[in-house]
Amino acid sequence: MASKTNILELITRCKNQEWVAQKELYLHFADEMMGIAIRYTSDQSAAKDLVQETFLTFFKKIDQFDAKKGNAGAWISRILINQSFKDYRKKQKITFVDDAILATNVTNETTIIESLEAEDILNLLKKLPDGCRIIFNLKEIEGYNHNEIGSILGITASASRSQLTRAKKLLRQMIEKNTVAHLYSTSSMKAR
Repeated sequence: MASKTNILELITRCKNQEWVAQKELYLHFADEMMGIAIRYTSDQSAAKDLVQETFLTFFKKIDQFDAKKGNAGAWISRILINQSFKDYRKKQKITFVDDAILATNVTNETTIIESLEAEDILNLLKKLPDGCRIIFNLKEIEGYNHNEIGSILGITASASRSQLTRAKKLLRQMIEKNTVAHLYSTSSMKAR
C-alpha cells in the first residue's frame, strides 16, 4: 500500500510523463476503480473498458490535479463516474420515470437483503434498468443527495427520489422472487 507521500511523488513523476510511474499509479488504483466501474456498467468487459478510459483521461488531465483540493483516488473515481455517464449518453438514451406514486410504497424490510452476499447484490443491480441502477449507485453507494444527482443527470430531485424508490421496489421483488424460488427448490429436494 503506497503512502500519501508516495502517491504524490508518483503523480509528480506522472506529470513528467514517466511511464513507469503511470503504470505504478494505475496498478495502485485499478482494483478500486474496477469495483466502482462494475456498479455502473452492464458487464466485466465494459467495466474494464471504463477503467481504461478513466485512466487515459486522468493521465491527460493530470496537470490539473491539486493535492490540496483532494486525494487522487477520489479524483480518479469522479472521472470514472463522469466517464460512465458520458458513455451512457453516447450509447443510449436513459429514461428516468417520475413515478411519484412509488414513493408512497417504501418499506423498511431489510432482513432478506442483509443475508445476501456482495456478489449477489451486484448481480441484482445489473438487472435493474439503467436509470434505476445509476441513481441507486449514486445515492446509496456514492452518497450523493437527490439535488446533486438531479444536477448531474439533468433531472429533478423528485425524479431522482422516484427512481430510487423504483430501484428499491424492483430489487425487493427480485430478492423475494429468488427467495421463493430457493425455498421451493429446497423443499422439493427434501420431498424426494
